[in-house]
Amino acid sequence: MVKKDRLIFWDIDGTLLHCGSNGRKALNRTFLELYGITDALGKSPVGASMDSMLLGGIMKNFGIDPKDFPKITQHYKTVLKEILEQDNNKRILPGVIPILEAIDKHPQAINALLTSNLRVGAEAKLSSVGLNKYFQIGGFGDDIGEKWDAAVKCIEMAEKQYNTLFPKDQIYLIGDSCYDITSSKKIGIKSIAVATGWTDISTLQACEPDYFFPDLSDTEKILEIIKV
Repeated sequence: MVKKDRLIFWDIDGTLLHCGSNGRKALNRTFLELYGITDALGKSPVGASMDSMLLGGIMKNFGIDPKDFPKITQHYKTVLKEILEQDNNKRILPGVIPILEAIDKHPQAINALLTSNLRVGAEAKLSSVGLNKYFQIGGFGDDIGEKWDAAVKCIEMAEKQYNTLFPKDQIYLIGDSCYDITSSKKIGIKSIAVATGWTDISTLQACEPDYFFPDLSDTEKILEIIKV
């Protein structure tokens, strides 16, 4: 049996798909419906990138009991699914499906998520466009820490699950932000930056990713890089 030796991390928003500000809308609506708070996100001095820290900051700002965290995330999931169902503009980005398919079919490669989203949010977004079937493993924004911490945790999980070791030069992170590039550098994996999100090209390139693409439509080149 051929061992898995390539792990390809994917960011979600701006990399795999676009769904506008649906996450923000769902978050604000959650706090409005549960606590009567309007624009909870805008009224909170939060700057964390991972969703668990974002939610924690809002809850602290409004004096909400930390024990309410599970209730909030469950309500957020319900609201987000409803908003996504009504959004006719959400879309999968160019080149994504052919690359996912090629990795999925390759005997040595694995698709994995690496996102700041809570797991429930990530699953709702992927399911809304039919991409959830490509991912069995991932690092999410549920735990306290940074994106690179979630990556390390996921790598350890994948190595245990597949009984293998992934060389650092065989782990890639495809993402649309400088945060993705920084996360890759922090743990010594390869970064593939794509300008389909909210960061402009010059800013992305200034962060010095290992590879850069305007979008993922040059699938042959990307598959060549990740050796799939």
